[in-house]
Amino acid sequence: MDNVIVIGAGPGGNNAALHLARNGCDVTVIDRKNQIGDKLCTGIVGAECLERFPAHKSLIIREAKSAKFISPAGIEVDLSKDSVQAYVLDRVSYIASFAEKAKEAGAVYLKGSVSSVKVQPSWVEIEVEDSQGTRTLKAEAVIISGGFGSKFTRQLGMGCVNDFATEAQAEVVAPDLEQVHIYLGHHIAPNFFAWLVPTSPNRALVGLLARRNAGAYLKTFISKLQADNKISKVTKEATHWGVPLQPLTRTYGDRALVVGDAAGQVKPTTGGGIYYALMAGQLASETLQQAFSVGDLSRSQLSLYEKGWKRLMLRDIEVGRGSRQLFEALKDRQIDSLMKTIATNGIRSDILNSKEFSFDWHGGTITRALGHPLLSGALRIVSPLATRMAARIVTN
Repeated sequence: MDNVIVIGAGPGGNNAALHLARNGCDVTVIDRKNQIGDKLCTGIVGAECLERFPAHKSLIIREAKSAKFISPAGIEVDLSKDSVQAYVLDRVSYIASFAEKAKEAGAVYLKGSVSSVKVQPSWVEIEVEDSQGTRTLKAEAVIISGGFGSKFTRQLGMGCVNDFATEAQAEVVAPDLEQVHIYLGHHIAPNFFAWLVPTSPNRALVGLLARRNAGAYLKTFISKLQADNKISKVTKEATHWGVPLQPLTRTYGDRALVVGDAAGQVKPTTGGGIYYALMAGQLASETLQQAFSVGDLSRSQLSLYEKGWKRLMLRDIEVGRGSRQLFEALKDRQIDSLMKTIATNGIRSDILNSKEFSFDWHGGTITRALGHPLLSGALRIVSPLATRMAARIVTN
């Protein structure tokens, strides 16, 4: 019987397995994919993320110092700094690198499909179908890291995330693209945004978030970019994925923890979750090691995990979710007006040069921007409702 079985070889699951194995635990990781780390994602992480969880230089595709935001009417706002703010990674290889380190530390990886998780008084039973057929594995504890919409959180009485979006993304040829482009507008991505992210020379990722019909919106957006000569052709057709926009109500139970997208540990502003998941995986590992040391894997003992990750990232998630709801309340003409304000009177430099500005932590940047007297004044003019929502975000 293993000490821990991890379901899902995403960033959180792999990092948890790595830290557990390095500390002498018997760990098995189960994932159904042929290629570890293969998931829809732009692969953008901030500088702080790579400082804490380094990537080999061969996995860094591009450095990003700036991004261009384009309003529904075409108003452009450039946000740029002298120093590198983010990195575009080979996402698959980066996540797989944690699995390779975990294997070197002694973790075992199985390709298989898990059908059920049952918590017993003294162990957890995992029913898995793999190359050996259908069988039941046992462990003292389980970490669920299988991505958004995992059925196992429901099986274990932790519920599910009901607020979510769909992400669609394709790979394209984009000659001479040097900067990340963010496109706003209900005709492009209703209530969300679209992106064009340069990767290797003349190649880019194009994608968007939407509540529904993300694939159809992406098809239309790609056609627009082609008509504008921003891109030439699609080299890899679009794939789709669900993105949680709020955390799971409870991320722990008797002998069980949930990390990453399965736990809803995602930035509601962008849908990014690599950094959150890596931190959560490390916290899950530390919580289980402490539980093993005192011989207590009860729900009460494992609740320390949720207290830890909430102390670290919940405020940022809540601010991001509030700003997401504020953005959804704005019409295109109101977005245009706010973008014009940002573009013309120095707000950009005030935000970029503030100590709160961070790619990894959006909460401080958002509250700084919404509390800026010029932007808050413009917001009062375009939308009293959004003004009240902004006030709640800044003061809470």
